Amino acid sequence: MFSASIRLKLSLWNALILLLVLGASSGLLYVYLSHSLFKQLDQRLLSMVEEQDSLRARLQVDESVDCATVAEFARRFRLGEFYRVVDEKGTQLCEANGARKQIPPLQDWMLEAVRSEGSLLTTVPFLGHHSLRQLVVPLGHQNGRRLFFQAAVGLGRVEQPLQELRSLLLLYSPVALIVVAVCGWFLAGRALAPVINITRAMRKVNAENLNRRLPIGKSRDEISRLAETFNAMLANLEESFRKIRQFSGDASHELRTPLTILKGETEVALRWAKDPDEFRKMLESSMEEIDRMGRIIEDLLTLAKSEAGTRSLVIKPFSLSDLLQALYLQANTLGETKKIKTHLKLDVSEEIRLMGDELRLRQLFLNLVANAVNYTPDGGQVEITLAVADGEAKVTVSDTGIGIPVEHLTHIFDRFYRVDKARNREDGGTGLGLAIVKSLAEAHGGRVEVASTPGEGTSFMVFLPAQGPKEWLANNDSFV
Repeated sequence: MFSASIRLKLSLWNALILLLVLGASSGLLYVYLSHSLFKQLDQRLLSMVEEQDSLRARLQVDESVDCATVAEFARRFRLGEFYRVVDEKGTQLCEANGARKQIPPLQDWMLEAVRSEGSLLTTVPFLGHHSLRQLVVPLGHQNGRRLFFQAAVGLGRVEQPLQELRSLLLLYSPVALIVVAVCGWFLAGRALAPVINITRAMRKVNAENLNRRLPIGKSRDEISRLAETFNAMLANLEESFRKIRQFSGDASHELRTPLTILKGETEVALRWAKDPDEFRKMLESSMEEIDRMGRIIEDLLTLAKSEAGTRSLVIKPFSLSDLLQALYLQANTLGETKKIKTHLKLDVSEEIRLMGDELRLRQLFLNLVANAVNYTPDGGQVEITLAVADGEAKVTVSDTGIGIPVEHLTHIFDRFYRVDKARNREDGGTGLGLAIVKSLAEAHGGRVEVASTPGEGTSFMVFLPAQGPKEWLANNDSFV
């Protein structure tokens, strides 16, 4: 199937538009010129109607028709073509310039029209020649005869310039169309050259060289904005590919470690274990690694579903105050072995209720509390604070732990990112907890912020809208 290029389409559209403009303008010009020429011709003929009384008076003095008087009358109006005086029977009384041959005889319907209207202006055909524009004027009676002044002008003076105009338009219109089509082809090529350059540059981009960027011209036109858009898209793709590579490497590493341990312990058990107690210890160690892999896989599924939008939130009203009370009790239980004391501070005057998924928010805050306990030395403290400001609930989880260096703060929400990898693996973490925290907070229309001082502690601030996520509000207009 034929596929026309944009360049060809633009050239054809330019030619078509010119054809329409030329056709319309030529038609209007032709009609206007034709009307103007005919109007001027008719005005010359009709000017005699106003003076017919003087001719009539002069012809009625004598018994015979004075042809010299008729000729003088015609010359006054610069008629210069054909005229004659006839009676109602068609008898020729006076003529000029061979009018007998040029002007058709009067017909009955012409005489009736003159009798009723006083004069007649009409176009009459003339075989083999241009048509004639004819004026018939009554001159009254003489010797019992009714006389008529019949004047005619050949339409050649009108039709000839019109014919020349038609020839000129038919000759030059195709030339103009060809010139415009060629110029349109050239200009379209110049205009589309940047697009062709962008296309060629984009074809060279692949997954291995996403760092390439398209050249942007100095002119701030649509092509430049298109190149900027492509560059922004390439930057996003480059960042996405970087995260995918990093995620793939980290996930492979995290899953390979417990698999290696499982394989090694299984081989040891098969080779050296002698009694049931040794097999039991090996199996218990294997279960720990299996649990670790299970947690990693479950966390990855949680993040994948959250980012893909397939994990729907169960939005309903719940008491955030009660949720934090329960977390406070769990935190004390988690910190009991390390003698870490948890404090709950409610900077509110009433119970705080939110619209959200209580189960997912419990998972969010529990991850923060577990991290605070894990990274706080023995005898430290963890504080959970609740406050409300500008329609948002602010929950802060602070600890007196080891803190996070400044250079790591921008990466701690990345998957598998660890500030202290050895410590995290020892504590059984997967490196996905904070990524899940950020994902769940954003799914609820909120955000997470962090502040930390190495050696003094870390604070995570979670901001949640009181009325629920915007997407949920858009589908529940009745909520107040």
